[in-house]
Amino acid sequence: MSLHKNIQEILTPDQVIELLKKGNERFVNDDLRNVKTHHVLELTKEAQYPLAAVLACMDSRVPVERIFDKTIGELFTFRSPGNVVNKDIIGGMEYAAKVAGTKLFVVMGHTGCGAVNAAIKGTKLGNLTHSLDKIKPAIEQTKGFVPKTVKNIKYVNAVIDNNTLHSIETIRKESEILRDMEEKGEIKIVAAMYNIATGIVIFH
Repeated sequence: MSLHKNIQEILTPDQVIELLKKGNERFVNDDLRNVKTHHVLELTKEAQYPLAAVLACMDSRVPVERIFDKTIGELFTFRSPGNVVNKDIIGGMEYAAKVAGTKLFVVMGHTGCGAVNAAIKGTKLGNLTHSLDKIKPAIEQTKGFVPKTVKNIKYVNAVIDNNTLHSIETIRKESEILRDMEEKGEIKIVAAMYNIATGIVIFH
């Protein structure tokens, strides 16, 4: 359990990835930890020391803490349609890294992403249109697929992967703080894909 400052300080970003992988394995195997809520509330009432921050889609089928078998105080989570990035999310990540000591930042896409499908279709829907426009670079970067439609699952999944990578590029471009910390090896920013049918997370 990553609720203590000394544990957070000792672990490397790569070791944190392994902890997330093990948590996901427990989730897939239906072997989640039995964590007592009041015990965790007591441990975290004065401070928090999350090991990882995860930016995921708002999709209700992507319950981030449960997917990684994590509880209160173990993860920062950010949610947006299609796991796209904005200044508020980047600001939160900067806080997580610089103030709270978080070492790993994961941008996680998922199969069957409705936001990506909508962006591929060119959907326009109020304020959501602004988020979908941020997925367009990933669509443009995805080459070599025929047809380029939502019926081509391999194409859609490739766009989803490219979209997570584009979000990471945006984070690095717009945050000098995170870029500098990553270059120094203090943090790591990685992409992942969650399969909504199997529950498995694959890190890239």
